[in-house]
Amino acid sequence: MAVNIIGTVAGVLSCLCAQNCFGQTLGHQIRHLRRPKRNLNKLMSLKEELDARKVDVSSKLNQMWLQKGMNPKTAVELWLKNVDKIASEVNEIIRKIEQESRISPCYVCLRIKLGQLIEKKISEVREVLEKGQFADDSLAETSPRKGYPLPTSRLMEHGTTMRSLNRIWNYILDDRVRKIGIYGMGGVGKTTILTEINNSLLRENRLFDSVIWVSASKEMTPEQLQKIIAEKIDVDLSGFQDETTRAAALFEAFERRKRFVLILDDLWEPFSLERVGIPIPTMENGYKLLITTRRLSVCRGMETDKDEKVKVLTDNEAWDLFRDKVGEATLASPDIQQIAKHVAKECMGLPLGIVTVGRALRNATDISEWEISLMALKASTVNMEQMEESVFSRLKFSFTKLKDDTSRACFLFCALYPEGDHIDTNELIEYWMWEGLLGTVDGISASKQKGKIILNELKYACLLESVIQNAMECVKMHDLIRDMAITILRTDPRWHCIVKAGSGLTKPPHIDEWVEDVQRVSLMKNDLKNINLGNPPPCPGVTSLLLQYNSFRQTIPYNFFDFMQSLKVLDLSYTGIDSLPGSISNLVNLCALLVSNCWNLRAIPSLAKLIKLMALDLSCSRNIKELPHGTEQLGNLRRLNISNTMIEILPSGLLSALTLLEELLASNALVFQIPLPPTSSEISIDEIISSSTLSSLEVDFWYFDLYDLYARSGHWVQLDKFKFNVGPGELQEVSEKRSVAFLGMSIGKKVLLIPATTTELKFIDCQDVTELSTCLLHVEKLKKCTVVCCYSVENIVDTGKNDLSMLETLVLRFLISLQMICREVVTPSTLMSLKIINVEFCPNLKNLFSGSLLLQLLNLEEIRVSHCNSMEELMSWEGGENIHAAKILIPKLQKLRLEFMPKLKEIYGGFISFASLCSIDVISCHALKRLPFDLDDAVGLHQQLLEPPALEIRGTKYWWESIEWDEPAAKQIMQPYFLELPMVSDQANIGLHVHSL
Repeated sequence: MAVNIIGTVAGVLSCLCAQNCFGQTLGHQIRHLRRPKRNLNKLMSLKEELDARKVDVSSKLNQMWLQKGMNPKTAVELWLKNVDKIASEVNEIIRKIEQESRISPCYVCLRIKLGQLIEKKISEVREVLEKGQFADDSLAETSPRKGYPLPTSRLMEHGTTMRSLNRIWNYILDDRVRKIGIYGMGGVGKTTILTEINNSLLRENRLFDSVIWVSASKEMTPEQLQKIIAEKIDVDLSGFQDETTRAAALFEAFERRKRFVLILDDLWEPFSLERVGIPIPTMENGYKLLITTRRLSVCRGMETDKDEKVKVLTDNEAWDLFRDKVGEATLASPDIQQIAKHVAKECMGLPLGIVTVGRALRNATDISEWEISLMALKASTVNMEQMEESVFSRLKFSFTKLKDDTSRACFLFCALYPEGDHIDTNELIEYWMWEGLLGTVDGISASKQKGKIILNELKYACLLESVIQNAMECVKMHDLIRDMAITILRTDPRWHCIVKAGSGLTKPPHIDEWVEDVQRVSLMKNDLKNINLGNPPPCPGVTSLLLQYNSFRQTIPYNFFDFMQSLKVLDLSYTGIDSLPGSISNLVNLCALLVSNCWNLRAIPSLAKLIKLMALDLSCSRNIKELPHGTEQLGNLRRLNISNTMIEILPSGLLSALTLLEELLASNALVFQIPLPPTSSEISIDEIISSSTLSSLEVDFWYFDLYDLYARSGHWVQLDKFKFNVGPGELQEVSEKRSVAFLGMSIGKKVLLIPATTTELKFIDCQDVTELSTCLLHVEKLKKCTVVCCYSVENIVDTGKNDLSMLETLVLRFLISLQMICREVVTPSTLMSLKIINVEFCPNLKNLFSGSLLLQLLNLEEIRVSHCNSMEELMSWEGGENIHAAKILIPKLQKLRLEFMPKLKEIYGGFISFASLCSIDVISCHALKRLPFDLDDAVGLHQQLLEPPALEIRGTKYWWESIEWDEPAAKQIMQPYFLELPMVSDQANIGLHVHSL
């Protein structure tokens, strides 16, 4: 045995001497034999740290991409590639160690070599770790989103329009054509065609990287155009004071882009691209320019390569469109149909005229009405050369066909907004109300209902178009319809107005324009520094003065309002005024004083004489510390808004004096934020409880006992709208009409009484709540529930106690103890209305839905789950049948997003039938190897998705290639809908362990 040992040692020494193992000393080499495990553990530990850092970096990059469209910087991409490379090398070392199992001189030498490699790799891993300490602002850079889809109309069904669209599309596909002009008279459908082009470009991923839509206007200056373009491409021009430097900044931003399309809609005059900062489109820079205009001369001035004239509809196309707008039931009478064909011809093939006239005559069954309408249209007939002007008569026909002067006045009020503006419908209706256009205000709610009826009439007549902006319902006017309205306002003495909204004014109109018969003045959304005319404007008949969104660096002259005795609406919101002039105190007919978001405003004169005032809005004017003098004498006041002000005290007896007050809005004011009983000079909760006229109430209760006192009073039963924030935590935005939020409270064993009419409920940072089922009793009308940072919550719904059949949105974030969403047996109505569920950072939640609850998700539209580290299956079936035989239907699901869940293996073990699916996002869910499509579903989706909206499955290429399909053909069918995310690492990490927050 001794001989064997001596032989082995001799062999080892021979190997060491012969190979010299990288030239190291014998002692240094022997060290690799003595401490191999320690160094290997050190390497594994460093690799795990490197893996974790890579996950942190990738997580931040993914969030930046999803939320802001930002792409990783080059240095970060290089670092992540090095991480993958070194991780692969470490894994190879581990593999070699595991493979060598027999003891031999050769193995010893290999072990020494591996030991040297381990030592070298430890050094390399440390170096990469040090280089991976990126600040958030050095990780990624902004990458603009591709564009925004726009609503289209049925006009595209007509052959004339389609032929123009196809020719334009061919120009886009032709690399030699860089600038395309689309021209034609107003209302012929140019914007409609371009909208379809915009949406097609967004759907076609391979043509262009981005589509930028800019709406121009008749009065747009080069500076305004620069600012609008800057907003579209996310360039900050605030530091550039002159046109040239702004142009340079825009040019540089455009140069960073690769292939893009710039669309300039409704251009009125040609301009120099270089002057604005737009590069000349060439084959080298890969971008194209599309413009629409009414005149061919503008196309020529812009030096377009190809021009397309959009022609009016043929007689047959015009008749089809007119018949669609009038309605088949109206045309059932042969006599009416015969006249209707002549009426349609009088619109001369112009889509906008056809639509507006057709809507005006819809459901008109009296033949005499048709005869009178035909005579009115014939009386204004002109030849084709004058057809542009005749459009006004067709549009005015729809205006005159409105029900009465009230509807006509409400329509004309819309023209006081800038061209192309998206008008908040709620604000518009309130203007109508304060102006008196809706008749006597018996109640805000009832008046708003009248306003909605008129608004629907105007939309139905195609004089207004519905749009959504920032989840807010808005309307807008076609520029030709607004031109018609402006013409009426300037020429008809009954409606005479000064309208220079959004015109880039820095000085007010000359006093000579402020004549006696002016009824309304709109100078909103300009850059007026002052409103000093030299003398008070002599406008005794003006009823509305809209001055919002101007800087007003100078004080309004003291006597400015001396001759405006008829003024009803004064809007100075979003201006820099520091005080209101004393002449306001004498505006005895004023119904609405709107001074919200006036950042310098401190002083307001006495309002004691304004006995007709119905609305006083001081919200977000943070320097206002007390109510204006005389507020308690405003016996006709319906709304008082002091939200987000520094007002600490409402005087005692105020609500008793304001006997008609319907809305008290005091969210984020200092009222009720001090946990002390009020003094005899301050308003009390009891005074609010005693008010029988309030229908809307927004207050913050820092002191729980105040809230409890109010909630138990039952006063909330009379409220149509309320917003209660309870506790000292950070205030929350809400979207529903009736909301309660518990913020940073210790609830403990408190019995929470929540108004039964509550539609939105939030629990934020309430640490000692273990279950919410008791809090959700008797809130059957709840539509939205949000729970965030409540670390003791273990479950949300106890289906044996809670009726949440109306719940539409459920948001759960940072609930580290949450184990299940629903507990106990599911009733048939549980979560039956749920549309959106968003779950983030719930590390102990193992699945989202399970059991028979899966059968209730018939209205579910969006699922988002992220950072739930214990989740292995999104949905689980607990029935006795074979899971692969259990196919569930989620017919309305549109969006599914799964992020950062390392253990997630399946969405669902069986199959899910998706009838409306638009997008699936899978981010850093490396264990997910199966999508719950079967072959029939894949084929069905493919057939559906031949038309928009197209399905997009987004994830890394590595993840997509790793999916194990139940049917091989399914992958082939779904491949066209896969969109690779700009991820920087596709490899699954070995031994990865992520700690949740």
